[in-house]
Amino acid sequence: MSEIVVGANIGGPAALAAVRWAAERASARGIRLRLVYTLDGQDTADEAARAEVEQAALRSLDEARAAAIAVDPDVEIVTDAKQGQPVEVFDRLSGDADLLVVGSDWHGGNRASRRRLTSLRIAAGSKVPVAVIPDIDVSGRRGVAVGVDRSRPSDAALAFAVDEATRRKVPLIAVHAWDVAWNTNLEYGYGFDTPATDDLSRAAEALLDEVLEPVIAERPDLQVRKVVVAGDPVEVLGDAAEDADLLVVGSHGRGALARFLLGSVSHGILTHLDAPTVIVR
Repeated sequence: MSEIVVGANIGGPAALAAVRWAAERASARGIRLRLVYTLDGQDTADEAARAEVEQAALRSLDEARAAAIAVDPDVEIVTDAKQGQPVEVFDRLSGDADLLVVGSDWHGGNRASRRRLTSLRIAAGSKVPVAVIPDIDVSGRRGVAVGVDRSRPSDAALAFAVDEATRRKVPLIAVHAWDVAWNTNLEYGYGFDTPATDDLSRAAEALLDEVLEPVIAERPDLQVRKVVVAGDPVEVLGDAAEDADLLVVGSHGRGALARFLLGSVSHGILTHLDAPTVIVR
């Protein structure tokens, strides 16, 4: 059965935000919501200690269930306590899920937290899209931003973003970033031929138009905003996310360990979140 799986180790506002975000999507799609508490390395032979751990799990699951019911009392909810490392648990669960949702305590600053690194590793290993929900208030924003580069992961990300924007009746912000230095074989800080970069800019705009043409034809009521910028994709997408309530990017992890690696763009996005972000392979 289709379901959305969300981490239910309640330990801060981001975890509850993740549960509410997941509950809203499960309600809208009419699918089950699975609340998962991970007992990370807490297996013990001490009965009193084990009972305390189990009670903590039940409290977190009850709190998560209450948060989900507040979103939609009719959404189907199952609760689950799993022994193991969160990355391993979510990797196993991703085989049967439609979407994984995890919280991140990112709220600014420059140092990576343990929880933020865990969410990055979950996104890298998952077989399905992963939504990472930070402790950021996006109530004043509107729109789904998505990175577009005409690759297979980008196509999957665009499809996810289009469905989300259509369902919520919000603008789709399609972003294509191109790097002047890479395309002109020059380093930043040195001169380059302006006509050549003008040609590259027009080519980038044409690429975005081409990718979006069937989307606009199929969804004429969808408001689409096109953003074409010369610059680092991580920075460009981060800027776009500051005006959106959701960012969607494709993962370009490659090679023999592709399932356990993220591409440089998706990795960069998850280490400095500007909005709730979905990583799609």
